[in-house]
Amino acid sequence: MDPHAGESEAVYLDFADALELYAAIMGATAEQAADQLRDRPGLESALRRPLNYALYEQADFALQGSALAHGIAEGQTFIDGNKRLALVAMLTFLEVNGFRVEASDPELAAWILRLGAGTGPEQLAEVIRASLRPTDH
Repeated sequence: MDPHAGESEAVYLDFADALELYAAIMGATAEQAADQLRDRPGLESALRRPLNYALYEQADFALQGSALAHGIAEGQTFIDGNKRLALVAMLTFLEVNGFRVEASDPELAAWILRLGAGTGPEQLAEVIRASLRPTDH
């Protein structure tokens, strides 16, 4: 498995995607999700992190996904649900780029909770790489 495969055609989540994901997580509409947002520029910055990592650090998808999760979880751009959004956004980013993470729900939750305890994107990426599998597209 090559986590670098296809990166020239990478798909990145945008603001509308993040609102839709947040709405789905919280059982709300996109408009209600927008009402829970307290820092749009912060969210947009977090959403740009994977591309920045790809361009400036030649990051593979595992590091790009972990940078996205880290940016959302630590940015606290919504009133509630930031870590849930971080996890779902990371998994969605990896999925749309041809990868799935083989890990249990408790493992996934622990990964995201570790971000709040000081784990950085690089450390999370190491864990993700060990569980990353190509999808059957």
